[in-house]
Amino acid sequence: MAIFQRRWFANMTLLLIAFVWGATFTFTKDALASIDVFPFLSMRFLIAGLVLFIVVLASPRVPNSFHPRAIIIGILLGVLLFGGYAFQTLGLQTITPAMSGFLTGLNVVLIPILSIPLLRSKPTFRLWLGTLVAIVGLACISGVHFNGFNVGDIETLLCSALIALQIIFVEKSGSDVHALLLATIEILVVALCCFICSMFEHPDELWNVHLWLQPSVLWAVLINAILGTSFALWEQNVIQKYTSSTQIAIIFSMEPVFAALIAWFALGDTLTPMEFMGSLLIFVSMFISEPSIP
Repeated sequence: MAIFQRRWFANMTLLLIAFVWGATFTFTKDALASIDVFPFLSMRFLIAGLVLFIVVLASPRVPNSFHPRAIIIGILLGVLLFGGYAFQTLGLQTITPAMSGFLTGLNVVLIPILSIPLLRSKPTFRLWLGTLVAIVGLACISGVHFNGFNVGDIETLLCSALIALQIIFVEKSGSDVHALLLATIEILVVALCCFICSMFEHPDELWNVHLWLQPSVLWAVLINAILGTSFALWEQNVIQKYTSSTQIAIIFSMEPVFAALIAWFALGDTLTPMEFMGSLLIFVSMFISEPSIP
């Protein structure tokens, strides 16, 4: 029963993370009307990394966990996470947001496939069934229409694969590294990569103080940085030891559900019958994939 309670707490925390990520879509959508993607991501991850770095310095136990393995794993996870954001951004230049959301969500099915050789695990029938139901739900809520693949589709599939690898390697390599330290290194690596991209594309926006002080940009950066990044990745690294990568992917597929519901509540966006059906299927997939109580 204790194992079940830990797993239940872990899954509820992951569901909270998915809710936070879903909520950030509304704030990010407003901010990106005034600022470009990579400068926004640079500031988001820089603030998130600094917040966690301050917490690391204030924690007496974390410095004792600092060793080269933590740096190597953190850099690897950071590069994977940045690659996911970068390929998703590139893909959005040639495909619709709906298709991007669906293809990115395919990490739900990539994770159990990749976990077989990388984690030497064999997902159960319930996990496979939950994965299939989640994919159908993602297709419904995204309202995608397939008209053949183009470069943007391939780039977004690469994004999905990198996100899947990031989740798997947290489970594979992060269990013996301090979660707070790992999240800090990971986030700072993403910030550095985004900053480099910004210097090539939009260096003027990085130093435009007036731009950053606009309420829509300022609030979006702070909420994304502190809740959507610092809290989310730290908690993922802490609790992933209590559940599987496949279960995490299915729970994270609730992100577009929360995004749609919050946009409906905050912005007055309509929720079509197909989107409602997709949301319901994703919600049901979490219960299908949940292992039986031991």
